[in-house]
Order: sequence, then C-alpha cells, then structure tokens
Amino acid sequence: MKTKNVLIGLTGGIAAYKTCYLIRYFRKAGHNVKVVITKNGLEFITETTLRTLSGEQVYSDTFSGINEWSTEHISITDWADLFIVAPATANIIGKMANGIADNALSTALLAYNKTLIICPAMNDKMYFNTAVQRNIETLKGQGVIFFEPESGDLACGYKAKGRMAEPEDIYNEGLYYLNSTNSLAGKRILVSAGRTTELLDPVRYISNFSSGKTGFRIAEEASYRGAGTVLVTGTTDQVCNSHIRRIDTVSADDMYKAVIKEFKKADCVIMSAAVADYAPEKSDLKIKKSGDSFDLKLKKTKDILRELGKIKKKGQILVGFALETDNGHKNALKKMKEKNLDMIILNETSSDNPAFGSDFNKITIITSDKKEQLPAMDKKDIAGYILDRVEGLFKHQSK
Repeated sequence: MKTKNVLIGLTGGIAAYKTCYLIRYFRKAGHNVKVVITKNGLEFITETTLRTLSGEQVYSDTFSGINEWSTEHISITDWADLFIVAPATANIIGKMANGIADNALSTALLAYNKTLIICPAMNDKMYFNTAVQRNIETLKGQGVIFFEPESGDLACGYKAKGRMAEPEDIYNEGLYYLNSTNSLAGKRILVSAGRTTELLDPVRYISNFSSGKTGFRIAEEASYRGAGTVLVTGTTDQVCNSHIRRIDTVSADDMYKAVIKEFKKADCVIMSAAVADYAPEKSDLKIKKSGDSFDLKLKKTKDILRELGKIKKKGQILVGFALETDNGHKNALKKMKEKNLDMIILNETSSDNPAFGSDFNKITIITSDKKEQLPAMDKKDIAGYILDRVEGLFKHQSK
C-alpha cells in the first residue's frame, strides 16, 4: 500500500475527541497526517495531543511566528492527497460555502482543490436549519463529499441526528478515496465473508472462528478499483465503506439464497466466507438440560460454491477458498476441479499461521496453470494480490 498524505481539520465541537482516533487509524495504516485546527477547536483538544498523535507540527494560526507553516496555506494543501474536516460545525460549513477565509482552517479549505470530505457535527436544529442545508447543498454541487451525521445522543441532551459519524467509518471512507483506481471499472464483483451462525434453539448456536477480515479487505480492494461491489456477509464485527453494497445474513441457508440471487449479475464471485457444512434442526423452544450427554443431529447444508460452479456462465470468474490443516495442496486442487473454479486460495492454518482473527495470513494462490505461495502478510495486501490475479484472469478471457 502506497503511503498517502492526509490533512485533517478540526473545529470547535465536542466530537473533536473522536478525531484523535481518526488520526491514529491513518497513522497506523502508514499514512502521513497533518492537522489544521480552529481557535475554538483548541478549546476541546490541545495542540500537544494533536502533535503527539500526528507526529507533526499543528497548523492553528495563519500568522503565528512559531507555527511551522506560517502563512503557507497553499503548501499544506498541495501536500495533502485528502482533506477531512471532522468535526465540521455549521460555522465552518457556512464560511466555505460563502468563500470566507478568516482563520487557518477556512483559508486552507478555500485553497484546496482535491478530494474533500466534510463530517458535520451539531445540534439537530442547527443541522436542519434552512441556511445550513443550503450551504451543504452548495458545497455538494461543487464536488465536496459529505459524510452524514448519525442519530443518537447529542451534547445538548437531545437524541436526534447530528452526531459526527464514527471515526472508523470516516477512516474507511477516506481509504476509498485515497486508493481509488479504475482498473476494475465496469465489473461487478460479489464477495462473501464472515462466518455463518446455525441456531440450535432461540438462545444457542454453532459457528466457527472466522473474523471476516479477509473477505472485507477483498471487498474494499474491489471497490477501490472501481468495481461494483456486493458483499454478502455472515456474523462479523467488521465494517466497510459506503461504496460497497452490504447484505447481512445469518445462516448458511440465508447466505446461499443471497449469493444465488446476486450471482447472475456478477462478473466475478470470491467466496471467502466460512460457511457451515452442517446445521442442526432448530428447536423453537430452549432445549432443556437433561442427562449426562446430548446427541446433536446435523444435516448437510447446501454447498454454495459447488452450486455456483454448476450454473457458472462463460466469462464469469469463480474463486474459492480452501482452509486446510493437512494435505493442503492436494485438497485444494481437488476442490478446484470438483467445483469448477477458476482460482482457489489455499489457507493452511496452523499454530505458526493462525488463520482466524489475525490481521496477517500466509496463503497460496492456485490457478489452472500456476501455484503462487505468498509470504505472511497483512490481509489488506493479500486482498491486493488476489484482485491482481482476478484482473489477470479477466485480461486472459479478453484475448
């Protein structure tokens, strides 16, 4: 992943504390972050905190003699690949919409001509005020991206729309614009992720340890490359950007129905979900404890990948995963042939390579004519490798 430069603007709102997490997310991902803040913003967050988190001098006063950037508001905006204002008050939105530049942040905003994301945060009455909505629409018309506030507890005590979006969601949106390309533009990619949950009764279930991280990283990478991306996911705590159409499911049967419905419109399907092979017959009432043992009757679930392989049309690419603990390569090749796959990802889990929960993994990518064993790497990078190979398959088809 290429290192990018992110400029983050803060204004005077209680949500400013959340922006500390946003800075950390970008820094942890390896990106450079600089901060520009208003005088009122400094009433909520100190420059020391922002300097420590960003590792950079804070730009807070256009004319300060000790400010590293002095009056060079053009330089800092030229440096940035992405500008995010979070939280954005009604005041800063109004200034930008009307061309007012009277502090470090408003001056930088008027000098910036690349991707800008505004994250409003204010009382709901202020947010829905006609003047504020007019200013928002004006800026949207100029290409400014607004990340809508959420409903919930506001600082004033109300429960309404006006809370700044969560930092992780803003971060994921930012990554989309930082990484956007058009290499898969016009393609439809369907990805499955997460684990299925098979109910025993109203309070118990059987499942597995899959976190869904790999599938979500694949879907994100597909969206970055311009593909129309659909993510069918089982149980997971992962989040994705707003450019992915997410379909939540619970059981293997739920996932089967959702995937089959979406399959006919897909150019490529990547099935990374950990789908249960067997499911219990669910009891409508809680199963009471009795005796020293309990026999659990399981029935086989529909093999989604096999069903897709049967109905796959010419030109569609089907990618599966093989989680193995032994005879990995042999079992993966067998699965690839039996299920009519174009590519299979061999995931050999062991104590040295725990597949579940970690941000890292070691995989082998297998196609009909090639076996590529990759070293252990971040699942974000794994997603990139997989989508590179998918692009290669598309190019091969077009010859």
